Amino acid sequence: MSRLRGKLLAAMIALVAVTLGVSALFTRRVTHEQVRRLLVARGPVDVGAAVSPLEEHVRANGGWRGVDAVIDRVAADRSARVVLATLQGEVIAVSPDLRGARVAVGADDRVTASGPSGKLMVKVAPAIVRDGAGLPVARAWVMPLDHAEPLDPEREMAAIDRRLVVSFAIAALVAVLLTVALSRRIVRPIEDLTSAVKQLGRGGSPARVRVTGGDEIARLAASFNAMADAVARQEELRRRLVGDVAHELRTPLTHLRCELEAIQDGLASPDAARIGSLHEEVLHLGRLVEDLQDLALAEAGALRLDKERIDLGIAVARFVGEQAEVVSEPGVVVDADAMRLRQVVLNLLSNATRHGPPGGRVTVRVATAGADATVAVSDEGPGIPAHELEQVFERFYRVDPARGRDAGGAGLGLAIVRRMVELHGGRVWAESAEGAGTTVTFTVPRAPS
Repeated sequence: MSRLRGKLLAAMIALVAVTLGVSALFTRRVTHEQVRRLLVARGPVDVGAAVSPLEEHVRANGGWRGVDAVIDRVAADRSARVVLATLQGEVIAVSPDLRGARVAVGADDRVTASGPSGKLMVKVAPAIVRDGAGLPVARAWVMPLDHAEPLDPEREMAAIDRRLVVSFAIAALVAVLLTVALSRRIVRPIEDLTSAVKQLGRGGSPARVRVTGGDEIARLAASFNAMADAVARQEELRRRLVGDVAHELRTPLTHLRCELEAIQDGLASPDAARIGSLHEEVLHLGRLVEDLQDLALAEAGALRLDKERIDLGIAVARFVGEQAEVVSEPGVVVDADAMRLRQVVLNLLSNATRHGPPGGRVTVRVATAGADATVAVSDEGPGIPAHELEQVFERFYRVDPARGRDAGGAGLGLAIVRRMVELHGGRVWAESAEGAGTTVTFTVPRAPS
């Protein structure tokens, strides 16, 4: 399961759990309050104190004539329902709220009252009513009232419904707020990415987006930042390209113009040395144009390779000649375009010679590394800073921007090397230590035996 999917699933589970929890909490509270209102008595009744007036009445009158007034007083004082019956269960008198109902006492001491508003059935222990001699003459049921006023079932059900609706409305509101918070947390990185992409599409400076977490969106943000850095580097290189190309073309053209104008004005004679200098400038312009054309074709994938099977050690030794020391393993055979391979080796050799000290040694090593053949060109120059080892293969990039073209070249050689090597299915990299020289190595797949 992906991290983003797990995050969404966890968010949904948390949302459902919180919603159900809030709903259950409010529903429990409403239900308990309503049940307590309907079923729980206001408080216990002192049965002995309630029966005492009945006993006084029977002792004073010797019977139950006029007992209704006593029961009314007891019911009012005690906020209770009162049922007075003989020992055999015959109802003698009841409190006012039961007089409109049919009241009966069962054999199990259960009191039942049936009337227009419903049926009441209560089972409580009766109190014994005694006469002056202390003999039991009747039984009395004293039952606390649930409410001071009679209950309306429809009104009570409506109250429950209203409270439940309010409870679920609160739960729904909590769910909506949580959904907004969670969705905002998940969607915000995507909105930041969208805004940055739009800014990049409008040609603005690519903005960086914040990377938080380790899910797919975070990896996408990291990839976008890497792309933005690459675009920024390419944009900087493009800006430098215009200036560098102009500079590379302006210098020889200015030299040619000045020399030709001097000859035209009679200030200089067209001798062999001057014509040779002009010829060198023309050759330099030709090489620059050819390099640009080769690089453009290689980057467009339109450069055709005429591959043939060659012994890499023998070919490199022929390319280098007396310009460097060649150390080669025997029998390193590759399928490559010999002309393009020569261009790669000579570009590396030219760089090594230009950046090395006068009279410094340049070494070229040909070896095998698994399924690849490697060619490493080493010099004894000042080296390249570690943070610039990858950038030296960019077009018109120079480690020292202040170098002129005589000392630093046009900055196209290593860019052409990388494209040519990649067309052969290999790779190229540079290794350097400050003050210990630089080694540029490229690989070419070895030919099958």
